[in-house]
Amino acid sequence: MPDWNPSLMSQQVPHIESHTALRGIAAAVVVWGHYAAVFGRDVAGVDFFVPHTHLGVDLFFMLSGFVLTYVYRNSFANGVTARNWGQFQARRLARIYPLHLATLVMVLALAKFVLLPGTGWILVLNLVLVQAWGLTDQFLFNSPSWSISCEFAAYLAFPFLMQALLRGWGRVALIGLAVVGYGALWTAGGGSLDLDAIGRTQALLRVVAAFPLGMVLAWAHVQNNGPRAGWQGVTVVGLVAVLGLGLPEITLMPVLAMLIFATARDDGPLARVLRLPVLVAMGTVSYGVYLIQWPLMLLMFAVRPKLGLEGVALESTAFAIFLALLVALSWASYRLFEQPLLQLVRRRTNAMAQGSVAK
Repeated sequence: MPDWNPSLMSQQVPHIESHTALRGIAAAVVVWGHYAAVFGRDVAGVDFFVPHTHLGVDLFFMLSGFVLTYVYRNSFANGVTARNWGQFQARRLARIYPLHLATLVMVLALAKFVLLPGTGWILVLNLVLVQAWGLTDQFLFNSPSWSISCEFAAYLAFPFLMQALLRGWGRVALIGLAVVGYGALWTAGGGSLDLDAIGRTQALLRVVAAFPLGMVLAWAHVQNNGPRAGWQGVTVVGLVAVLGLGLPEITLMPVLAMLIFATARDDGPLARVLRLPVLVAMGTVSYGVYLIQWPLMLLMFAVRPKLGLEGVALESTAFAIFLALLVALSWASYRLFEQPLLQLVRRRTNAMAQGSVAK
């Protein structure tokens, strides 16, 4: 039996539009949190900052574990080899690295390629996508890309985690890993998942906790075809309760897990809302939205003074320009840059896999 089956890697699985929309919402709330923290702290005496927006990253980590397991659930059924591990990594890097590199260059260009003393090492860490692996406590350049570094770590481990997921003890171990991860995060941040609370050298714990939980949720969904739509109401009640009672934000993690699980069938009232075309479209370009936000915010520092406005007029006009540019650039990046490169790598890895099977 071949150690790599191209039909398994390239198989078409039903697309979960609700989860695409959730990715878009996760990216949007993170962008709002960053923009409001930078520009919206005092607009006509109003603070537009919203707490907990950084949890969009944790939702994305959990979704990533779910989606990768759902899509690649048969790809490592015969074990992990150097070939299938490498081809999986090639595909994932083709998805995340080109835009990471492009936005890193954007930030460097805005800084006129002048590096502050001591930041050369951090630039190297960014180039090899390990800046969030506990090697530095400074997330410089395209700052939000720290989470992409965490994603990269999860990708490296994913084929081996899939081997564990196929076994009963392994599923218990993955749940245990999530529990230990969130326990460590609680200890580090006192219930907060904000990087300022847990410390940037502990950032990797957020994917260590969320990613395997998403994998187990995907396994449960595939085995049982997801929960009934009634669970969506329970999820909404849980979300409102945790936020309304002011509980530590880490207690939102089970609610977010329930949200992912409850909408996985793409059915029910909440799923129907999430499947609105505008939300699905936002999710489709969410990677660009997430990575392009920071260089675009840096650009806005140069644009804002040239608008000749003040107060609310300045803030509303600047935000409209920022939003229009972010949407346009993200869509162009997806259609003209990200997808063409990804399709090229897919064709080549499929050709390599076919050649391996033929031998």
